Amino acid sequence: MPSSRLFFVHNQGSKLQTKVLNSALKLFVEQGFHKTSVPDLVADSGVSIGSIYKHFGDKEGLAKELMVRLFEELSRQQQIIIDQYAHSKDQYRALVAWMFQFALEFQDVMAFLLYARHQNFLPDTRSACSAKPFMMLRDVIAQGIERKEIKQQDPLIMAAVAFGPVLRVLQLYIDGVLPKPLTAYQDELIATSWHAIAYSNNNNDGDNKEG
Repeated sequence: MPSSRLFFVHNQGSKLQTKVLNSALKLFVEQGFHKTSVPDLVADSGVSIGSIYKHFGDKEGLAKELMVRLFEELSRQQQIIIDQYAHSKDQYRALVAWMFQFALEFQDVMAFLLYARHQNFLPDTRSACSAKPFMMLRDVIAQGIERKEIKQQDPLIMAAVAFGPVLRVLQLYIDGVLPKPLTAYQDELIATSWHAIAYSNNNNDGDNKEG
């Protein structure tokens, strides 16, 4: 499931590091971390084995840098979206639309985020679900609760109700089992999930006035 575009671009670090990170992301998705060797990375990236060890230390060091850079970029993109809107519903709608578009453009990256058992090869790191991009999604819901735009319930539960169905549909898309194109589900999914979490007296609830 290779993406048509490379995820990492040369805006931080060297061109060499960018090549290796893109190759690592591709191969970790296709083969898994443990089955990907440093020679595999050399063959795919065109970077020498000595340069890989010089810049990343070893394969585990490369994986850690990959996760750091990946989560930083996702968080950056999410923050741009969040800052554009004042109300939780608009933020939620825009974030879900971004997640769908991201899956279409970077299907391999989305697969890596959803399916890779990151703690199996990086046991000292937190799970992906506790990383900053996922926590930012939860915080959007928590802030909506504080503003009484979202039901006054546990933020973790409300975040699961809001984004759990979205992630499930993305999984089905990656697995290739959706009967319709991914974008065909976007509007209905947003409306249904928002209806489940929206505060009943929320004036910013748009076309949904029931909790």
